[in-house]
Amino acid sequence: MRKLLLGIDAGTTAFKAALFDEKMNALAAAQQDYQLQSREGNRVEFPAEKYFRVLCRCVRQLVEKIPSAAGEVCALALSCQGETLVCLDADGQPLGDAIVWLDGRAEAEADALRQRFGRRAVYEITGQSDMTATWPAAKLLWLRSHARERFARSRRFLLLEDYLLFRLTGQFVGEKNLWASSAMMNIHTGKWWAEMLAELGIGAKALPELAGSAAPIATLTPEAARATGLNPSVLVAAGALDQTCNLIGCGITRPGSVCESTGSCLAVSAVLDSPIPYDERRPVTCQNHAVPGRYTLLSWSQSAGMALKWCARELYRDAASLEEAYARINQEAENIPIGSDGIVALPYFAGTAFPEFDGNARAVFFGANLSHTRGHFAHAVMESVACMLRQNLNLLNAARIPVDRVFCMGGGANSPVWLQIKADIAQTRMVRLRATDSACRGAAALAGVAVGMFPSIDALPNAEISGAVYEPRPTPQAGLVLQRYEELYAVLKPFFQKCASQNKEVVS
Repeated sequence: MRKLLLGIDAGTTAFKAALFDEKMNALAAAQQDYQLQSREGNRVEFPAEKYFRVLCRCVRQLVEKIPSAAGEVCALALSCQGETLVCLDADGQPLGDAIVWLDGRAEAEADALRQRFGRRAVYEITGQSDMTATWPAAKLLWLRSHARERFARSRRFLLLEDYLLFRLTGQFVGEKNLWASSAMMNIHTGKWWAEMLAELGIGAKALPELAGSAAPIATLTPEAARATGLNPSVLVAAGALDQTCNLIGCGITRPGSVCESTGSCLAVSAVLDSPIPYDERRPVTCQNHAVPGRYTLLSWSQSAGMALKWCARELYRDAASLEEAYARINQEAENIPIGSDGIVALPYFAGTAFPEFDGNARAVFFGANLSHTRGHFAHAVMESVACMLRQNLNLLNAARIPVDRVFCMGGGANSPVWLQIKADIAQTRMVRLRATDSACRGAAALAGVAVGMFPSIDALPNAEISGAVYEPRPTPQAGLVLQRYEELYAVLKPFFQKCASQNKEVVS
């Protein structure tokens, strides 16, 4: 009987699952979309139990495609979104909805923690360039201050991968690569940051046991086996952050390459042999990699593919599906010139991270007139994400990491129009990676290491790298697009702050 590997990607707006054989050939994939709950006060939540249901539906959909997989899958692992927080009571039941990584309610708490520890200490211990409302540390401090009963009743504080691993195996295990962006773990020792835990008022017993990527955890519980349609003998392994799994899935595990992934958010990453020294003038995130002893330089911005998905959902309601909407966007945007005929977009539907770190920022379309079409708005969103990409590449250059080409992955890499826009505005060669479902592929590879199918994370077979290449075209408009993008944000920044303060007064 053949042995199959299952990789599951727990994304921000969709779960994906894919099956691979022992040579890492993709056999089948499935996807389940879902919609987050956005509320006043910059809150973004989702019921924790529903996350597990989405996972189970995704796996069952996959098994329906290949019924024999129910007995052939030997191991699985998760690629997971970071920073989404789940609180459990003494019986292992969720207390309230999960606080999604996009949630920005903890701005004041992030400020307090920044004042308490300082940016330098935060960076040198956790690898994070700043203390933000995104980090679970800030979220926990918010719960302690504003949801005291929930905080007091909580016996376990988990990230999403931890919760899903608990539902699959019954074990409380956390994975070090995912916890790197919590601001609660020392990335160099792989242990909890004791001073931070004391400041938050929690003990290590309330947190999961930390394990490395690809560490075997346990087999499926009978309940999880029934829910997923898999055999109870399936080994569940510790996975990694989704961006790390993306790189592993494409065979990029050693230093020397720069990658960008446009999924719900934009992430730019590079693998390093050692961390970059702290430099307050150039904030970068440099956290532990899935391979022990290596580090990942990682920068990101919240709204990328998510912003284009908003365009597809709201401006292309006549399309029969999201896929058809995206096809129409590509078709309509293809003939629109760089500069979007004057429209400038800020895609900050959920604030922005690198390089502004502004949780108060909001999405803006500027310069529209009656001649503009929906295609112009979509094109402007594509350009705004390309501007974020260029800003992040500038950070790498400032950190003396040379960038002569960028490997592109994620859903955004499926759009030739978008890839060309990125090449033009960043004035850098874009190379589309051929590996499909790379996050699932990376997770499956970690499962393969855990079960002994592969000797190491570096030894992934059948890793396809280069695909289509998009060369930057010489256009004076590219610099003007970036200039207008940056100037528009600079002008509106005080207004964003003013509105945020007014909203807080209304809520209080």
